Amino acid sequence: MVPSRISSLFEQSLPWQKLRQRLSENHRITRVSGLVGSAQSLIISKIFLQEQRPVVCVMNDKETAAYLLNDLEGLLDQEQVLFYPGSYRRPYQIEETDNNNVLMRSEVLTHLSSRKKPALIVTYPTALFEQVVTKKTLKQNTIKLETGEQLDVDGLNELLFEAQFKRVDFVTEP
Repeated sequence: MVPSRISSLFEQSLPWQKLRQRLSENHRITRVSGLVGSAQSLIISKIFLQEQRPVVCVMNDKETAAYLLNDLEGLLDQEQVLFYPGSYRRPYQIEETDNNNVLMRSEVLTHLSSRKKPALIVTYPTALFEQVVTKKTLKQNTIKLETGEQLDVDGLNELLFEAQFKRVDFVTEP
């Protein structure tokens, strides 16, 4: 079966109709159990497309979150699905920061604070445990630059100095 055929059969099913009814009654937290295979991903993607607001999926661990992310990226546009990982290579080992994960976390926070299109965010408990800056602090400390923009180099240099940036030849950490 092609995905659109599966999708249309799914939308006609009684369990999906009941779930849609429950969601339309503004039940903010709903638990769905007994799903097999990628049914969970299909339901989450359908809810996201129907609701058109941010959806956060908290999975049990990083591996389960990665599987869900992979499924959702196949069902939705990749720009709609964001991964919010933990910053550290090993949980609670702050000296082993993973720079790629820090970048992904920052992209999710920036997306949420900019209030662009809604996103479906996939994460897990240890990633949520880490503290993040407030929206106000993030906004105050964000410098937006655009291609072709004329800059006052001295002013930009002063802003970076105030933000405690250090001049280096090669950037190895955020």
